[in-house]
Amino acid sequence: MNRNILVTGATGYLGSRFLDKLLKNNYQICVVKRETSDISKIMSLSAEVKFYNNDEVSIKNLFQENDIEMIVHIATLYGRKGETMFQIKEANLDFPLLILKYAIDNNVKYFINTGTSLPYLTNQYSLFKNQFSECLEFHSSNITTINILLEHFYGPGDDDSKFITSMIGKMKSNIDKIELTEGIQLRDFIFIEDVLDAYFFIINNINKFKGYNNLPLGSGETVTIKGVVETIKEITSSTSDLLFGNIPMRSNELMCSDADISILNGLGWTPKFNLNEGLKMTVESYNKIL
Repeated sequence: MNRNILVTGATGYLGSRFLDKLLKNNYQICVVKRETSDISKIMSLSAEVKFYNNDEVSIKNLFQENDIEMIVHIATLYGRKGETMFQIKEANLDFPLLILKYAIDNNVKYFINTGTSLPYLTNQYSLFKNQFSECLEFHSSNITTINILLEHFYGPGDDDSKFITSMIGKMKSNIDKIELTEGIQLRDFIFIEDVLDAYFFIINNINKFKGYNNLPLGSGETVTIKGVVETIKEITSSTSDLLFGNIPMRSNELMCSDADISILNGLGWTPKFNLNEGLKMTVESYNKIL
């Protein structure tokens, strides 16, 4: 590889951690971001990175000015903060399509996409994420694509809007009552360090992939929502009262989400952290912040 990589989503939690690791491994990085993006997470790294805004003119210039060999698309918009359908579509479908167009036009070899393990019609986020994955598959004769079906990741310093971080915050504050669903849904939670390790493993083994590839990424183990919440309560020694069943299930609730990581296992990758270890490290980090 020529070690020139284009990264989207570098100002977010996963993206900023990934960017830091790329730079420590001597990659040359271009970052596409919104003009209004908060770059505080990557301020210390900004001198070593070429930044471009996410409009078509800037993206076109990026590919003209740099010999990009690989794109790692991490940018996403979950829609948790009241964003409109059009904003969610722009972030999860229109924007990456623009990147894909110029990647193909400029003979970029590889596109690593951060997709979702959620079914198509779970919500608007999963709808547009899965539509983009289909676009990648359609164009896979022009660019080798790895579509990472990422499960629920977590770790120190993650956004408080995320489930695990939110639960840790509430329990550290000893909120009297925390209302929850019944909690019987099964989820696969993967620690941030394992996610980063997997991304680099994929990059280092990129020549083993051809065409379009769906690649599930998780811990390979499931736990009920109730189980993970009770574990967080135990680790934090919280006095909060957990009111399971006070919130009804969504009509389209996914009851089991788990990653079949046999492909990655077969190539030689396995996660290093179990759920208890990851949660303890996340709680310890939360304590230091406080």
